[in-house]
Amino acid sequence: MTEIELIQDLIDRANKLPHRDSKELDALERRAEMVIRRVFGESSKYLMDLDNIHFYPMMAPADENWHNERWNSGKAEITNLFKTMLEELNLFGTSSQVAQVRKTGSPASNRVFIVHGHDEAMKQGVARVIEKLGLQPIILHEQPSQGRTVIEKLTDYADVSFAVVLLSPDDMAYTKKQLPSEATPRARQNVVFELGYFIGALGRNCVFPLYQEEKNFEMLSDYAGVVYVPYDKAGRWQFDLVKELKAHGYSIDANKLI
Repeated sequence: MTEIELIQDLIDRANKLPHRDSKELDALERRAEMVIRRVFGESSKYLMDLDNIHFYPMMAPADENWHNERWNSGKAEITNLFKTMLEELNLFGTSSQVAQVRKTGSPASNRVFIVHGHDEAMKQGVARVIEKLGLQPIILHEQPSQGRTVIEKLTDYADVSFAVVLLSPDDMAYTKKQLPSEATPRARQNVVFELGYFIGALGRNCVFPLYQEEKNFEMLSDYAGVVYVPYDKAGRWQFDLVKELKAHGYSIDANKLI
């Protein structure tokens, strides 16, 4: 089987996974791990993504509804992961080509795009960390407009190899069936749009979603399987960012953050 056929086979197996069949799930996860190691390499982030997908409640006791909901969510996440893997191959070629770039190549530039909402402190904090690492943060509203629309500016300045997306609780939202009192915090819609833009342009593994922790913060259901990193006060997120940047070929020193 070709690499694309191997991943398509995983998608088919995930779609046919019998409900709450632990033996079939174990077989699928073991097969997926072998395929990921074969296609994307031993250090692929997809291995961590796979390990972070849970099909069973993390706390006990849990009722049947909770078990069913967690199983269905896990099935959606693992299917989405396999589809992302397939998309990477379709966009960037065979694993040998991708692996060669990852092994010997380096990012096209030292520019890192920062997508942000209204949290100024969060934006500045991330920008300063990127500068400390010797990289250039690109913040759209700081770039000259020269008569261009926002989308034209975004396209022109998006010639980067990596993007950090800041999901801060700037808006409150509720569905038509809910009351205003049921509104929950969520990120600005432009941030959501630009997150999708960069996932499409760079690939999911080159986008680092960083979220501001707040009760009932609304995560993006369409991106199930994405690992979101909390913007914690202790600053652990900085070292998660360093790890991801290094994995994508950036020559940086985490000691500069100390």
